[in-house]
Amino acid sequence: MTPPEVILDRFVRTRLRKEPGFSHYIGKLDIETVESPSFQSFLYLVQKTMNEELRSEGVNASGGAQHPPFHFDYLAVDAGIRNALAVQYGEFSFIVVTLPLVESVLHLSRRLSRSPTVVELLHLDPTTVAPDAFQGLLFGLQFSFLVSHEYTHHVHRHCAESQGGVIGLWNEFPHYAMSGSLNSQAQELDADGYAAYLVLAHLLDGGMRSSAPAELGRSDLQGTDGDELLLSCFFLAVLAFFCGFWHGDIDMASVYRFRHPLSPVRITYLIRVAEMWCRQNGSVPQSWFNPTRFQELFHAAAKVIEENARKTWDAQISFLRGTDGVQYDQQLLERFEAVRRNGGRISTATA
Repeated sequence: MTPPEVILDRFVRTRLRKEPGFSHYIGKLDIETVESPSFQSFLYLVQKTMNEELRSEGVNASGGAQHPPFHFDYLAVDAGIRNALAVQYGEFSFIVVTLPLVESVLHLSRRLSRSPTVVELLHLDPTTVAPDAFQGLLFGLQFSFLVSHEYTHHVHRHCAESQGGVIGLWNEFPHYAMSGSLNSQAQELDADGYAAYLVLAHLLDGGMRSSAPAELGRSDLQGTDGDELLLSCFFLAVLAFFCGFWHGDIDMASVYRFRHPLSPVRITYLIRVAEMWCRQNGSVPQSWFNPTRFQELFHAAAKVIEENARKTWDAQISFLRGTDGVQYDQQLLERFEAVRRNGGRISTATA
């Protein structure tokens, strides 16, 4: 069998680059060409970890969906393109990210971990918490959410529905911002929710549950107290991720043509998923999920994000509180429920 790395590189060079919006994609990244030896080692470690987790997926994770074997890798690009793709090609299910996106997530997690506001909000002792360990936890949450999101595009068959151009490809940051619809937004919410479910299971009831508090210098926290700290870390990481990567000047009159839902809507849906997970697994009580807490988490995350991103968030909140925003939110909810009932696929009734 041809190695997945070869198939991926061939796909990018011979097929993907010919598609509109992909001319700056060079091929599979050769990690050895990265200048910093320490960053090379980091990239190899992330790749190894992601591929091991993807190979060990159980039927509960995939919901029994049949799919080609997974492979995670990096793409070389120019023009600083930040993107993640879910691609089915050549008997493999690829989850690939561009190098600039990895660098951006790494920088974002660093800013969060060094923020005095974040440290204070989480009641961490700055003399005992190791900034690099804290950054590693936040990066792991953000990157695991991203990869799990792309994983969902595969197992919920979003990739099987062409987005125009390349068949079997889901493009997370398309060149054309207005290339979406309520259908694509509903599938993005579906991918967000399932990704959150997978990450929370690993964080609160899996391999990270014992190690993560120790990385924060709080190995003394057990039970619900520990879950509260880790949930706060999860929402800080994802809030900063959404606000940091989905912002800019947007025309609310075109909201139905956006590729992704508005970030405040995505966060609202994630809160619902987390509430459901905690209720089903006996974690934190519903009272933990109160508006004041999430306002504090957002303000802490917003302090490490550029001013333009905060303005975008404020504009989206203002729109959602108006009549047009309420109508948009209701229509999106109806479309999402239809997608959820159909296992992530767009039903013929709403296509």
